[in-house]
Amino acid sequence: MRAIYVSGHQAEGGAARRVRRPVTEVMSSPVISVSVDTRLGDALEAMVRTGRRHLVVVDAAGRCVGVLADRAVAAAWAHDNAALSQLTVAQALDPDPAVVNSEAHVVDAARLMRAGGVDAVAVINPDGLPMGIVTGSDLIALLAG
Repeated sequence: MRAIYVSGHQAEGGAARRVRRPVTEVMSSPVISVSVDTRLGDALEAMVRTGRRHLVVVDAAGRCVGVLADRAVAAAWAHDNAALSQLTVAQALDPDPAVVNSEAHVVDAARLMRAGGVDAVAVINPDGLPMGIVTGSDLIALLAG
């Protein structure tokens, strides 16, 4: 096993600079989105087709209302085998959406993810339209880079 040692001062300085970066520099874009009335089965199909674990959910006006994670789909399905064909995305969304504005910094997204127990946040513009998504994998790549 190989260990890498970095002095605390150097590591803190580099990490501090990274977390102060705007979320727009680390987000994935364009986003894959589904409407609130999409059936869970169709959302799951979109996840499989695109290789994404998260979808941004939008209302009829295209404004972001949250993020649907694959684990929310799996939980709904485990609770009720018919959920994929009967429930909509809106019914599986967390009532407290994981969303940050485009002015936020990486640390803001990370704090929201930790506080909400989620592994992705949507990034929105001032009109509430989705611009991108930041995932736990994006944060790990940033810190490891």
